[in-house]
Amino acid sequence: MKKKAEEIKARMSSIEATETLNGISVTCTADRAVKNITLTDQALLDREMLEDQLCVLINRTLESAASAGEAEMKELAGPMMPGLSGLFGG
Repeated sequence: MKKKAEEIKARMSSIEATETLNGISVTCTADRAVKNITLTDQALLDREMLEDQLCVLINRTLESAASAGEAEMKELAGPMMPGLSGLFGG
């Protein structure tokens, strides 16, 4: 079981989600690490809007990555213990 938990933890760092909004692109992993932020020249023109959109986009990307990670955990943990998938919303 410890080996399976380590496998799940390692897998979370490799699951990525990318979201884009108005020339801003953010990539995060399921273990909640921001991996990349890309901005177009147009996105840099309005600093206040950029700051607001970065907050929205980072939160949205972290949520997408977490959802992808939860789906992976359900798949990996399913055969581990009967009923464990209920902990992940299954």
